[in-house]
Amino acid sequence: MTHPYGLRVGIGFDVAAHSRNLRDAQKNSWRALIARVDTVVDFVTLDDGFARSDGDGLDALLLANWIAARSSSTGIIAGAAINFLEPFHISTAVATLDFVSEGRAGLLVQQYGGTRASHARQATGRLNGFPATEPSALRHDAVDAVEVVRRLWDSWEEGAIIRDRESQRFLDGSKLHYINFQGSAFQVLGPSITPRPPQGQPVIATTYRHGENTSLASAADVVFLHNEGKDIAAAIETIRGADENRARAFIADIVIDAASKSVDDYAAQLGELGRLGVRAIRLLLSDPATQAAHVVDELIPALRARASVGPVASGTLRIRFGLPAAGNRYSNAA
Repeated sequence: MTHPYGLRVGIGFDVAAHSRNLRDAQKNSWRALIARVDTVVDFVTLDDGFARSDGDGLDALLLANWIAARSSSTGIIAGAAINFLEPFHISTAVATLDFVSEGRAGLLVQQYGGTRASHARQATGRLNGFPATEPSALRHDAVDAVEVVRRLWDSWEEGAIIRDRESQRFLDGSKLHYINFQGSAFQVLGPSITPRPPQGQPVIATTYRHGENTSLASAADVVFLHNEGKDIAAAIETIRGADENRARAFIADIVIDAASKSVDDYAAQLGELGRLGVRAIRLLLSDPATQAAHVVDELIPALRARASVGPVASGTLRIRFGLPAAGNRYSNAA
Protein backbone atom coordinates (compact mmCIF):
# COMPACT_ATOMS: atom_id res chain seq x y z
CA MET A 1 0.00 0.00 0.00
CA THR A 2 1.37 3.40 -0.99
CA HIS A 3 0.31 6.83 0.25
CA PRO A 4 0.03 9.28 -2.67
CA TYR A 5 0.43 12.33 -0.44
CA GLY A 6 3.30 10.90 1.59
CA LEU A 7 3.67 9.33 5.00
CA ARG A 8 2.89 11.03 8.28
CA VAL A 9 6.07 12.02 10.14
CA GLY A 10 6.94 12.44 13.80
CA ILE A 11 9.95 12.69 16.07
CA GLY A 12 10.72 10.60 19.14
CA PHE A 13 12.33 12.27 22.16
CA ASP A 14 13.90 10.68 25.21
CA VAL A 15 12.76 12.92 28.06
CA ALA A 16 15.55 11.80 30.39
CA ALA A 17 18.16 12.78 27.81
CA HIS A 18 16.76 16.33 27.85
CA SER A 19 16.67 16.61 31.64
CA ARG A 20 20.31 17.15 32.53
CA ASN A 21 20.18 20.94 32.70
CA LEU A 22 18.95 23.25 35.42
CA ARG A 23 15.25 23.93 35.70
CA ASP A 24 15.17 27.19 33.77
CA ALA A 25 17.43 25.76 31.07
CA GLN A 26 15.11 22.75 30.69
CA LYS A 27 12.08 24.98 30.39
CA ASN A 28 13.71 27.15 27.73
CA SER A 29 15.00 24.09 25.87
CA TRP A 30 11.60 22.42 25.66
CA ARG A 31 9.85 25.67 24.79
CA ALA A 32 12.25 26.27 21.90
CA LEU A 33 12.06 22.66 20.74
CA ILE A 34 8.27 22.48 20.61
CA ALA A 35 8.10 25.84 18.85
CA ARG A 36 10.49 24.48 16.21
CA VAL A 37 8.55 21.27 15.52
CA ASP A 38 4.95 22.38 16.14
CA THR A 39 4.00 23.02 12.51
CA VAL A 40 6.56 20.67 10.93
CA VAL A 41 5.67 17.20 12.26
CA ASP A 42 2.40 15.40 12.88
CA PHE A 43 3.36 14.08 16.29
CA VAL A 44 6.08 13.74 18.89
CA THR A 45 6.60 10.91 21.34
CA LEU A 46 8.03 11.48 24.80
CA ASP A 47 9.74 8.42 26.27
CA ASP A 48 9.58 8.52 30.07
CA GLY A 49 12.83 7.76 31.88
CA PHE A 50 11.27 6.27 35.01
CA ALA A 51 13.80 4.24 37.04
CA ARG A 52 16.69 4.76 34.65
CA SER A 53 19.98 4.03 36.37
CA ASP A 54 21.50 7.32 35.18
CA GLY A 55 18.52 9.45 36.30
CA ASP A 56 14.89 9.41 35.20
CA GLY A 57 14.44 13.12 34.47
CA LEU A 58 11.10 14.82 33.95
CA ASP A 59 7.77 13.02 34.11
CA ALA A 60 6.69 12.59 30.48
CA LEU A 61 2.95 12.94 31.17
CA LEU A 62 3.41 16.16 33.14
CA LEU A 63 5.78 17.51 30.49
CA ALA A 64 3.29 16.60 27.75
CA ASN A 65 0.55 18.65 29.41
CA TRP A 66 2.95 21.59 29.74
CA ILE A 67 3.89 21.27 26.05
CA ALA A 68 0.26 20.93 24.94
CA ALA A 69 -0.57 24.37 26.33
CA ARG A 70 2.33 25.83 24.33
CA SER A 71 1.62 24.15 20.99
CA SER A 72 -1.17 24.29 18.47
CA SER A 73 -0.71 21.51 15.94
CA THR A 74 1.58 18.63 16.88
CA GLY A 75 0.15 15.46 18.36
CA ILE A 76 1.71 14.55 21.72
CA ILE A 77 2.13 10.90 22.68
CA ALA A 78 3.41 10.71 26.25
CA GLY A 79 5.17 7.69 27.69
CA ALA A 80 4.36 5.91 30.93
CA ALA A 81 5.83 2.84 32.62
CA ILE A 82 2.57 0.94 32.47
CA ASN A 83 3.57 -1.82 34.91
CA PHE A 84 4.74 0.47 37.69
CA LEU A 85 2.19 3.29 37.70
CA GLU A 86 -1.46 3.19 38.66
CA PRO A 87 -3.57 2.76 35.48
CA PHE A 88 -6.26 4.97 37.03
CA HIS A 89 -3.81 7.88 37.27
CA ILE A 90 -2.41 7.24 33.79
CA SER A 91 -5.96 7.33 32.43
CA THR A 92 -6.82 10.67 34.03
CA ALA A 93 -3.47 12.22 33.05
CA VAL A 94 -3.91 11.30 29.38
CA ALA A 95 -7.56 12.40 29.42
CA THR A 96 -6.41 15.76 30.78
CA LEU A 97 -3.76 15.92 28.05
CA ASP A 98 -6.48 15.33 25.46
CA PHE A 99 -8.48 18.25 26.83
CA VAL A 100 -5.47 20.58 27.01
CA SER A 101 -4.36 19.67 23.47
CA GLU A 102 -7.91 19.64 22.08
CA GLY A 103 -7.74 16.09 20.79
CA ARG A 104 -4.03 15.67 20.04
CA ALA A 105 -3.18 13.26 22.86
CA GLY A 106 -1.83 9.75 22.96
CA LEU A 107 -0.35 7.32 25.47
CA LEU A 108 2.95 5.58 24.73
CA VAL A 109 2.81 2.34 26.70
CA GLN A 110 6.30 1.50 27.94
CA GLN A 111 6.79 -2.02 29.20
CA TYR A 112 10.04 -2.70 31.01
CA GLY A 113 11.90 -5.96 31.25
CA GLY A 114 15.09 -7.34 32.69
CA THR A 115 17.30 -4.94 34.61
CA ARG A 116 15.02 -1.96 33.91
CA ALA A 117 12.06 -3.77 35.49
CA SER A 118 14.17 -4.61 38.52
CA HIS A 119 15.15 -0.96 38.90
CA ALA A 120 11.51 0.06 38.61
CA ARG A 121 10.52 -2.46 41.27
CA GLN A 122 13.16 -0.99 43.58
CA ALA A 123 11.85 2.52 42.89
CA THR A 124 8.25 1.63 43.74
CA GLY A 125 8.95 -0.84 46.53
CA ARG A 126 7.19 -4.16 46.93
CA LEU A 127 3.65 -2.85 47.01
CA ASN A 128 0.57 -4.99 46.56
CA GLY A 129 -0.86 -4.67 43.07
CA PHE A 130 2.43 -4.26 41.25
CA PRO A 131 3.56 -7.28 39.25
CA ALA A 132 6.50 -9.58 39.69
CA THR A 133 9.34 -8.91 37.26
CA GLU A 134 8.99 -12.19 35.35
CA PRO A 135 8.28 -11.47 31.66
CA SER A 136 4.94 -13.33 31.61
CA ALA A 137 3.67 -11.43 34.66
CA LEU A 138 4.73 -8.09 33.18
CA ARG A 139 3.05 -8.83 29.84
CA HIS A 140 -0.22 -9.88 31.48
CA ASP A 141 -0.19 -6.86 33.78
CA ALA A 142 0.49 -4.45 30.89
CA VAL A 143 -2.43 -5.76 28.83
CA ASP A 144 -4.69 -5.54 31.89
CA ALA A 145 -3.56 -1.97 32.56
CA VAL A 146 -4.32 -0.92 28.98
CA GLU A 147 -7.80 -2.42 29.27
CA VAL A 148 -8.41 -0.49 32.50
CA VAL A 149 -7.28 2.78 30.91
CA ARG A 150 -9.64 2.22 27.96
CA ARG A 151 -12.61 1.34 30.20
CA LEU A 152 -12.06 4.42 32.37
CA TRP A 153 -12.13 6.68 29.31
CA ASP A 154 -15.50 5.10 28.44
CA SER A 155 -16.85 5.36 31.98
CA TRP A 156 -18.29 8.83 31.27
CA GLU A 157 -20.77 8.92 28.41
CA GLU A 158 -21.14 11.93 26.16
CA GLY A 159 -23.56 14.38 27.75
CA ALA A 160 -22.81 13.31 31.32
CA ILE A 161 -22.24 16.94 32.32
CA ILE A 162 -25.66 18.62 32.29
CA ARG A 163 -25.33 21.69 34.61
CA ASP A 164 -29.08 21.59 35.33
CA ARG A 165 -29.95 24.57 37.55
CA GLU A 166 -33.52 23.50 38.21
CA SER A 167 -32.62 20.07 39.57
CA GLN A 168 -29.31 21.38 40.96
CA ARG A 169 -27.46 18.57 39.24
CA PHE A 170 -24.08 19.03 37.59
CA LEU A 171 -23.95 15.44 36.32
CA ASP A 172 -26.41 12.93 34.97
CA GLY A 173 -25.45 9.98 37.15
CA SER A 174 -26.97 7.49 34.72
CA LYS A 175 -24.22 8.35 32.25
CA LEU A 176 -21.38 7.43 34.62
CA HIS A 177 -20.42 3.78 34.88
CA TYR A 178 -18.46 1.47 37.13
CA ILE A 179 -15.90 -0.44 35.10
CA ASN A 180 -15.67 -3.32 37.62
CA PHE A 181 -12.34 -4.58 36.34
CA GLN A 182 -11.11 -7.74 38.07
CA GLY A 183 -7.59 -8.75 37.10
CA SER A 184 -5.27 -11.39 38.48
CA ALA A 185 -3.14 -8.79 40.29
CA PHE A 186 -5.40 -5.77 40.80
CA GLN A 187 -8.95 -4.52 40.50
CA VAL A 188 -10.42 -1.13 39.60
CA LEU A 189 -14.00 -0.09 40.29
CA GLY A 190 -14.23 3.30 38.57
CA PRO A 191 -15.67 5.45 37.19
CA SER A 192 -12.99 7.94 36.21
CA ILE A 193 -12.77 11.33 37.91
CA THR A 194 -12.15 13.01 34.54
CA PRO A 195 -14.85 13.40 31.87
CA ARG A 196 -14.64 11.46 28.60
CA PRO A 197 -11.75 12.89 26.55
CA PRO A 198 -12.40 14.83 23.32
CA GLN A 199 -11.23 11.87 21.19
CA GLY A 200 -13.27 9.45 23.26
CA GLN A 201 -10.29 7.13 23.24
CA PRO A 202 -6.94 8.93 22.95
CA VAL A 203 -4.47 6.96 20.86
CA ILE A 204 -2.70 4.10 22.65
CA ALA A 205 0.71 3.33 21.15
CA THR A 206 3.56 0.97 21.92
CA THR A 207 6.87 -0.07 20.40
CA TYR A 208 7.39 -3.54 18.95
CA ARG A 209 10.78 -5.12 18.29
CA HIS A 210 11.51 -8.23 16.28
CA GLY A 211 10.87 -11.41 18.24
CA GLU A 212 8.87 -9.83 21.06
CA ASN A 213 5.58 -11.17 22.31
CA THR A 214 2.73 -9.50 20.37
CA SER A 215 0.15 -9.28 23.18
CA LEU A 216 0.73 -5.61 23.96
CA ALA A 217 1.12 -4.58 20.31
CA SER A 218 -2.14 -6.32 19.44
CA ALA A 219 -3.92 -4.26 22.14
CA ALA A 220 -2.61 -0.92 20.78
CA ASP A 221 -4.00 1.51 18.19
CA VAL A 222 -0.55 2.54 16.95
CA VAL A 223 2.50 0.29 16.79
CA PHE A 224 5.99 1.70 16.36
CA LEU A 225 8.05 -0.91 14.54
CA HIS A 226 11.66 -0.89 15.63
CA ASN A 227 12.59 -3.38 12.93
CA GLU A 228 14.70 -3.44 9.81
CA GLY A 229 13.90 -4.21 6.18
CA LYS A 230 11.66 -7.17 5.44
CA ASP A 231 11.08 -7.80 9.14
CA ILE A 232 8.57 -4.95 9.04
CA ALA A 233 6.22 -6.78 6.68
CA ALA A 234 6.42 -9.91 8.84
CA ALA A 235 5.80 -7.91 12.01
CA ILE A 236 2.73 -6.22 10.54
CA GLU A 237 1.29 -9.57 9.44
CA THR A 238 1.96 -11.15 12.84
CA ILE A 239 0.38 -8.30 14.84
CA ARG A 240 -2.64 -8.06 12.57
CA GLY A 241 -3.14 -11.80 12.84
CA ALA A 242 -3.26 -11.60 16.64
CA ASP A 243 -6.41 -9.44 16.53
CA GLU A 244 -7.86 -8.85 13.08
CA ASN A 245 -10.79 -6.79 14.39
CA ARG A 246 -8.74 -3.86 15.72
CA ALA A 247 -7.85 -0.98 13.39
CA ARG A 248 -4.19 -0.04 13.74
CA ALA A 249 -1.60 2.29 12.29
CA PHE A 250 1.92 0.96 11.85
CA ILE A 251 4.78 3.42 12.14
CA ALA A 252 8.39 2.64 11.24
CA ASP A 253 11.20 3.89 13.45
CA ILE A 254 14.13 5.44 11.60
CA VAL A 255 17.23 6.21 13.63
CA ILE A 256 19.01 9.38 12.55
CA ASP A 257 22.65 8.68 13.40
CA ALA A 258 25.94 10.44 12.80
CA ALA A 259 26.46 8.72 9.45
CA SER A 260 23.75 10.76 7.76
CA LYS A 261 22.21 9.38 4.57
CA SER A 262 21.31 11.49 1.57
CA VAL A 263 17.77 12.75 1.04
CA ASP A 264 17.47 10.41 -1.95
CA ASP A 265 18.37 7.44 0.27
CA TYR A 266 15.72 8.43 2.82
CA ALA A 267 13.14 8.97 0.06
CA ALA A 268 13.80 5.50 -1.32
CA GLN A 269 13.52 3.98 2.15
CA LEU A 270 10.20 5.73 2.81
CA GLY A 271 8.81 4.60 -0.53
CA GLU A 272 9.55 0.98 0.37
CA LEU A 273 8.04 1.41 3.84
CA GLY A 274 4.82 2.73 2.34
CA ARG A 275 4.57 -0.32 0.09
CA LEU A 276 4.99 -2.58 3.13
CA GLY A 277 1.91 -1.07 4.84
CA VAL A 278 3.49 1.58 7.06
CA ARG A 279 1.40 4.72 7.56
CA ALA A 280 4.00 6.98 9.17
CA ILE A 281 7.60 7.23 10.30
CA ARG A 282 9.09 8.25 13.62
CA LEU A 283 12.54 9.81 13.45
CA LEU A 284 14.68 8.91 16.45
CA LEU A 285 17.51 11.35 17.00
CA SER A 286 20.70 9.92 18.49
CA ASP A 287 21.87 13.44 19.44
CA PRO A 288 18.88 15.82 19.47
CA ALA A 289 20.97 18.83 20.49
CA THR A 290 22.94 18.70 17.25
CA GLN A 291 20.46 16.97 14.94
CA ALA A 292 17.12 18.72 15.58
CA ALA A 293 17.88 21.75 13.42
CA HIS A 294 19.00 19.61 10.47
CA VAL A 295 16.02 17.26 10.69
CA VAL A 296 13.37 19.94 11.15
CA ASP A 297 14.77 22.65 8.89
CA GLU A 298 16.36 20.56 6.12
CA LEU A 299 15.55 16.84 6.03
CA ILE A 300 11.79 16.92 6.58
CA PRO A 301 11.17 19.84 4.16
CA ALA A 302 13.28 18.05 1.53
CA LEU A 303 11.31 14.82 1.97
CA ARG A 304 8.07 16.79 1.87
CA ALA A 305 9.14 18.42 -1.40
CA ARG A 306 9.57 14.90 -2.84
CA ALA A 307 6.12 13.89 -1.49
CA SER A 308 7.83 11.20 0.62
CA VAL A 309 6.13 12.69 3.69
CA GLY A 310 2.85 14.52 3.58
CA PRO A 311 1.89 17.97 4.80
CA VAL A 312 1.09 18.23 8.49
CA ALA A 313 -2.43 16.93 8.97
CA SER A 314 -5.20 18.66 10.86
CA GLY A 315 -7.80 17.17 13.16
CA THR A 316 -7.45 14.82 16.09
CA LEU A 317 -4.61 12.37 16.47
CA ARG A 318 -6.98 9.49 15.70
CA ILE A 319 -7.90 11.14 12.41
CA ARG A 320 -4.25 11.69 11.50
CA PHE A 321 -3.49 8.01 11.98
CA GLY A 322 -6.56 6.91 10.04
CA LEU A 323 -8.25 5.39 13.08
CA PRO A 324 -12.06 5.22 13.29
CA ALA A 325 -14.07 7.36 15.67
CA ALA A 326 -14.12 5.77 19.11
CA GLY A 327 -17.41 4.37 20.31
CA ASN A 328 -18.33 3.99 23.96
CA ARG A 329 -18.80 0.44 25.22
CA TYR A 330 -21.24 1.54 27.93
CA SER A 331 -23.51 3.80 25.88
CA ASN A 332 -23.47 1.29 23.02
CA ALA A 333 -24.58 -1.46 25.41
CA ALA A 334 -27.45 0.59 26.81
